[in-house]
Amino acid sequence: MKRSYLFVPATSTRMFEKALASEADCVIFDLEDAVAISEKQEARERAKIFLENNQPEKDVLIRINDLNTPFWREDLEAAIEAGASGVIVPKAEYANSMKMLCETALVFLERQNRELHSFVVLPLIETARGVQFAYEIAGAHYMIKRLVFGSIDYSLDVDCELTDDGVELLYARSQVVNASKAAGIGSPVDAVYPDLANEPGLINESLRARRLGYKAKLAIHPKQLHPIHEIFSPSQKELDAALEIVNAFEAAEQQGIASIAVGNKLVDYPVYKKAKALLLSVGLS
Repeated sequence: MKRSYLFVPATSTRMFEKALASEADCVIFDLEDAVAISEKQEARERAKIFLENNQPEKDVLIRINDLNTPFWREDLEAAIEAGASGVIVPKAEYANSMKMLCETALVFLERQNRELHSFVVLPLIETARGVQFAYEIAGAHYMIKRLVFGSIDYSLDVDCELTDDGVELLYARSQVVNASKAAGIGSPVDAVYPDLANEPGLINESLRARRLGYKAKLAIHPKQLHPIHEIFSPSQKELDAALEIVNAFEAAEQQGIASIAVGNKLVDYPVYKKAKALLLSVGLS
């Protein structure tokens, strides 16, 4: 599972190279907010040509323009023709629209003779309507593998004030997590943290997101990646504890026992399954 998604404006080939050389798990070439309307076509061509002439070792996604603009279809087609791993879809608000986009992507994939399961669509939930219909969006098509939360646009839409403790976003963040799980897709990706000079703030926000059930975070600069990776990766202490729980419970289960104590902790099936899932996520079980 990817822990970090680094945005890079589609305005400079050099910036593409720097982003891909970073420790980001995934890089997002941004055709939306980072590009002026007059530069949309040029940015699209720049991203396409770069990917066609390079073979990045990590996944590259394209953030296309939203479905209410005249740019999204050409953005999507260019992403598929260039060999991108998928697209981020901003302002995702309706399941029918997301299904239509995915079906359009399938047409382009078949035209390029690309494997249909090789391309992912990640809806960006960043409006009140998107939060309201997050479950329907998450289950709209099999190409949708994760949801992504966008806090800045969401705060603008609902006219709330962003604060250090993030209480104003608790409902929306939780809705996105719950919708993802209810729809049976992967855990969502948390929003960008815009203050590059405030690493403690980034750490605190990432910790809050992880506690809520997020397993990754967007980044806008490579220097944000190390804290993000530390927080969204299990510690050795957590892995050791999970391994102890799994070994002890599986041994007890062989004897017909399904409730044991490991240290001072009661372990039954839910606790065991959570520990097992943690080990599976890092390839240890």
